[in-house]
Amino acid sequence: MRKVGEGWGGSLPSNMDTLTATIFNIQPMSTEDGPGIRTTVFMKGCNMRCLWCQNPEGLAARVHLVHDTLRCIGCRTCLNGCERGAISDSGSGYKFNRGCALCLTCAANCPARAIRVIGQTVGVEELVQKLLRDKPFYDQSGGGVTFSGGECLLQHRFLTAIMPRLKGAGIHVCIDTAGHIDPPVFQAIAGQADLVLFDLKIMEDRLHRQYTGVSNALILQNAAWLGRAGIPCWIRVPVIPGYTDSEKNLRGIALFLKENMPSLARVDLLGYNDLCANDYAMLDRDYPLAGTPRVAESAMLHFQEIMAQSGAGMVSISNYQKGE
Repeated sequence: MRKVGEGWGGSLPSNMDTLTATIFNIQPMSTEDGPGIRTTVFMKGCNMRCLWCQNPEGLAARVHLVHDTLRCIGCRTCLNGCERGAISDSGSGYKFNRGCALCLTCAANCPARAIRVIGQTVGVEELVQKLLRDKPFYDQSGGGVTFSGGECLLQHRFLTAIMPRLKGAGIHVCIDTAGHIDPPVFQAIAGQADLVLFDLKIMEDRLHRQYTGVSNALILQNAAWLGRAGIPCWIRVPVIPGYTDSEKNLRGIALFLKENMPSLARVDLLGYNDLCANDYAMLDRDYPLAGTPRVAESAMLHFQEIMAQSGAGMVSISNYQKGE
């Protein structure tokens, strides 16, 4: 199997008309993923396993089915109608085994829409046409399109094909990445973007490995290159109680940014939330941070002061417990 970035040449793929991507959501009217009103395309597949992941449905690269027990009315239409016997009742929800052929009959026939298809395959031209529909909103607000995930750079060949099409149509294009990718891939895609949203989580490599599953070496290397390249960038720092919120860690991030990204436009401190808990339940996965409290406003204001030492043009805070 070819490793991500292996053999990367940076040129447009010759088969761009047949290239496809696997995505799990297209969110129009987004205001959180770059400037203005945007459409965010969430691409499936991630090479990290952060304990606080807010989009667990984007971790797997493949299309798959999940059962929403909150919507289920117990009619058993899906179980009785599956010709392959690929659905079983675990007692806590329906499970889909390896015999599932993804015919999607169960999802189509479910009267309560409790069977959800996570992911779809789209082609370059198909997605371009969908994204162009909201161009008037992009133009009026200074917005555009953001590719997120999962880790969007894992599908870099698709991005290499679609980004010039969007930019040629006058659409501002942003990528939202955790940066754990081979540098040639990162540089090729970031070099085409109008803006890069880049996550920095933990400075100490041992803790980064423990809480995200990977080393931060590639991430810091790519962030430093981004700073040297002068590509517009916003740094995003998730503030997760007990994991990323130590003063030592935040001061370390601020110092790194000051030394490596002197023209940084913005840092966003993103407070923890547990809105994804039901997604973990549907995926039959344990949610490691169950019961974790939101960050107090006073703490976020203190972290904002620390991060201001990075020299960023703006430091924003969001999603905190007000009045505490």
